[in-house]
Amino acid sequence: MKKFMLAAAAVAALGSQYAAPAQAQSAYDDTQVLLSQIQTDRRAIVLKGLDLTDEEVTKFTPIYDEYQREHKALAQNYLDVINKFAANYDSMTDDAAKSIMKDWFKVVDERTALTKKYAKRFEKAMPSTKVMRWVQIENKLSALTNYESARIIPLTK
Repeated sequence: MKKFMLAAAAVAALGSQYAAPAQAQSAYDDTQVLLSQIQTDRRAIVLKGLDLTDEEVTKFTPIYDEYQREHKALAQNYLDVINKFAANYDSMTDDAAKSIMKDWFKVVDERTALTKKYAKRFEKAMPSTKVMRWVQIENKLSALTNYESARIIPLTK
């Protein structure tokens, strides 16, 4: 449980990195390092939470690693949307807001599509009950990040 709480804190910390978009390159580099660490922690949390057999772990991990690579790209897309919001924050126009919303909805839709895609693949490697547990774990970890982002990112002026 202690590992889970530490990893959850790391996931939540990712959200705080979104609060400093469009700043110096070092902030971007720090975000990339943190994102990489969170990806590692996320895997450990998922594996612990699923309580897989050795055979299931052998089948699950290569698929999950593929999922993680795609998930990381979507996380970067989300960060890009946040950066776009930050760049327009003080002078938000209707056109900019429309574009940002379009990009944000696209990221949300892509996240859902990614989860569905990999849930189907995981069903070939383990029972549906464990696939559902995976979906729940991923959802909870994403909720932590989303909460932190919502807490930090101001509403549009």
